[in-house]
Amino acid sequence: MGSIGMKNFKIRNLVLGEGEPKVCVSLIASNFKELFAEAMRVSKLDCDIIEWRADYFMYINDLEFMRKAAYFIRYAIEDKPLIFTFRTQEEGGGQAIDDDFYFYLNHYMIKTGLVDAIDLELSRLPEFNMNIIDFAKENSVKVVISHHNLQKTPSAEQLEEMLTDMKTLGATVGKIAVTPNDFDDVLEILKASNNMKNNHPEIPFMLNGMGEIGKLTRLTGELFGSVLTFASNGKQSSAPGQMSIEEVRSGLKLFNKEEEKRSDYFG
Repeated sequence: MGSIGMKNFKIRNLVLGEGEPKVCVSLIASNFKELFAEAMRVSKLDCDIIEWRADYFMYINDLEFMRKAAYFIRYAIEDKPLIFTFRTQEEGGGQAIDDDFYFYLNHYMIKTGLVDAIDLELSRLPEFNMNIIDFAKENSVKVVISHHNLQKTPSAEQLEEMLTDMKTLGATVGKIAVTPNDFDDVLEILKASNNMKNNHPEIPFMLNGMGEIGKLTRLTGELFGSVLTFASNGKQSSAPGQMSIEEVRSGLKLFNKEEEKRSDYFG
């Protein structure tokens, strides 16, 4: 393996930005017994990264319990990278949280040393909370800055602006998931992805469409630049339109072959 370029980055021992997009699945559980069992099950799936969706966990207010839960997840998933995510209700999450505790919880999870990345929502990053990004980086934790739109797809220009804003704020990777209502919206997503790939190769990003119409965008990352995609964990989906890991892997391989053909053709 060659040197890691600007767009490529390591999360634990995994390099994102090389070859096919890496596949992430979400760990969803409400109590400790279910969490540990799911962590053991998910760890054996053919995925590259695991995301703990803590917004489905009922004990988020007990920080010591959260640390213990993270410890057992870390034990169960062995060396796979772990993203800690509390998705807010406004962006499709499992329970409500106020801004102060949202940042306090993420700060605490960084401090445990048990997670490899945190997911912070772009809309929750007013200037006075920006120190959490510096704190994460000081503790060698990657920062995913995300945005989810459950109703529509912004224009390609707006999507590109959000991704560049995320990078400016300090994101290791920018993540946007939107809802296409027709194939014109799908084209806006792909246009934004292609523009980012060509004009901002230094910015690692994930950009996809949710729902049935958006499925194509989950598979074309290698063609259009996304470094990451999500698949269902086999029991639950963390977003509408997620496919099984087997479907995602097959689709990624198909588009990878098309990319290789195109590269060979253009020399």
